[in-house]
Amino acid sequence: MALKRLKDLPKDLDRQISEGFNNVIKITHFELSNRESTTPDPMPIWTGFFASSWKASNSPVIPNHKVENFQPWAAIKRERSINFFEKRKAGPPYTPQEPPANPFVQIRFPVGEGNRIFNYRKSVWIGNKAVYSQYVLESGKIQNFVVDDLAKIIKENMTEKGKLFIGGKVSEKFSGTTYTGF
Repeated sequence: MALKRLKDLPKDLDRQISEGFNNVIKITHFELSNRESTTPDPMPIWTGFFASSWKASNSPVIPNHKVENFQPWAAIKRERSINFFEKRKAGPPYTPQEPPANPFVQIRFPVGEGNRIFNYRKSVWIGNKAVYSQYVLESGKIQNFVVDDLAKIIKENMTEKGKLFIGGKVSEKFSGTTYTGF
């Protein structure tokens, strides 16, 4: 007899799918948020604010947090900005700006044990709250993660696929967000 509705799944299968789905979300969030991630191409880190601002939610994540409003990232950015303008003022030849000595990465929106558990029957979005997140996407590291590593994470943790999207706000002039789904 075939199951006609998702709610008619046997309890153990329902629990197994739910655990797998939540593991995919936890691992994905960890890999995006961690500077020592296990991916071959680590995520971009400058002040650490971008890596600290990943969030998993049942609705699209709106990038509306400015680095200037959150310490210690604001102080790191201010220090790097002063360094940048000092080098520009000195004139040519311009030397490349050095990354901060101690970027600070701390997960601001935790996922997992004791925190929110996601229902596999609903869509889940993983996005970044940093206002400048669309510019970080230009490096291609996030896209490489989605294409190469995310599919592996899903295959290792689930036999059934849930809806998982990673997106970035494209432009203020054009409405909409680009999403990749599995």
